[in-house]
Amino acid sequence: MSKADNEQPYSLLLTGKFHSAGHSPFSGTYFNQNPNAEIGLSFKNAAMGAFINKNVDIADIHSSINYTSIGIFKSFPLGESVKLTPYLGYFFKQAHSLMDDNSDAWTCVVARFTINRWLVLENTTLVGNLIRHYSNASLANRINVQTLIGKFKLDTYVWYTHSLKSERHFVSGSLAITSPDWVITQSISARVQVAVMQQISNERPDGCMYRGALISLIVPVNLWSGDSEENSSDI
Repeated sequence: MSKADNEQPYSLLLTGKFHSAGHSPFSGTYFNQNPNAEIGLSFKNAAMGAFINKNVDIADIHSSINYTSIGIFKSFPLGESVKLTPYLGYFFKQAHSLMDDNSDAWTCVVARFTINRWLVLENTTLVGNLIRHYSNASLANRINVQTLIGKFKLDTYVWYTHSLKSERHFVSGSLAITSPDWVITQSISARVQVAVMQQISNERPDGCMYRGALISLIVPVNLWSGDSEENSSDI
């Protein structure tokens, strides 16, 4: 979290994640306590890039955690400490088929403010259901404050999700602590993240947990990179 956001010429990163509970990074909700796996591939060339993420519920292949998301993005630095990154992508719901009926396009903008090497503020605004189900469009906003405590990273999240059709809205919060990377080889590392989540609003998405805990093992594999520092944004 320093100028670790300097643009590098190119990178190809494969990331495997194993989670103890089914959760949504878009709305901040925990859906079940099933173990699940996530595999992601991202390519970046200078300020532009693309990614594909596949999520699988190991215990229930028909749960809402079975999906694939693809997207493209481009970063726009605004001075040395501010960066805007718009995304455009498609969400494939895969609880019953390769492309369930509620699959649709999405877009988002990530605004990143680097205060100093120990403190980063990030705001992500995402709009889903843009094409096939535009009458059920939804808005999700995530505020993330990242701080360093020694070699550990502490993330504080607040999510706000709003259904534009039903006017239902949900608020949740989360704390997550991430270990330093353990270097396995020159291109492979691993880290562990432990998170707790609490629904704040009385309303919450159907079937989600009121509160929960999540343990994740994250294994990035650097398949190909230039000589500069890596730049990536999680959405």
